[in-house]
Amino acid sequence: MSIELPAYVQNLPRPLQQSIAVTCVAWMISCCVLGFCVLPKKGQFADASQHLQSSIDIRNSMKADIAKMEEQRTATAKLQSERDSFLADHALEPLLGSLAMRAKSVLSLVSQQTGFVIDNVKELPAIPLRAPTPAALQLYSRQPVEFLGHGSYQQIMDFVAGTEKQYPYVTLAGLTILAQVQTPEVHKAVIMFEWPVKGDKRQPLPTSQNQ
Repeated sequence: MSIELPAYVQNLPRPLQQSIAVTCVAWMISCCVLGFCVLPKKGQFADASQHLQSSIDIRNSMKADIAKMEEQRTATAKLQSERDSFLADHALEPLLGSLAMRAKSVLSLVSQQTGFVIDNVKELPAIPLRAPTPAALQLYSRQPVEFLGHGSYQQIMDFVAGTEKQYPYVTLAGLTILAQVQTPEVHKAVIMFEWPVKGDKRQPLPTSQNQ
């Protein structure tokens, strides 16, 4: 197969014809490279550039999270300390297996300060609190503890007021004062306080699986 060149090209000198032929072939090769190599790679480059930018954004986000880890760790430690302090000061925990003995031990200082003498303590059945929605894993109850003691009317009142002031989460649930004919200045008192105590720790429900 032969290609017929235009007359004005045939009249040109041979070297010039060869130069024109080489230029045309080079131009055709350039078009092929552009169409089959450059343009497809351009789309791939755009995708790669977008993926790179996404990776950079993720990296920057991770760096910001890492920078905040120490701050979050400090905040968590502070909350845990506040929780432990609250439980130690306000929630009743057993002493030698007895909540009543723990209550007596806690209020012994108030008893000494007010002059009210604690003769005996009695642990009553716990009163469960209504579970929140959704139910918390750690439940709490109200624990009534009955204090039997004696003192003057003022000492009894000071003992109750001192307990409520020092332990604001302790609630006065009952108070009975019994006058004594033999000792008119000293009365017997039955005082019932309710304390917050830890209840049962619930376990998460098992995930149902299809058989």
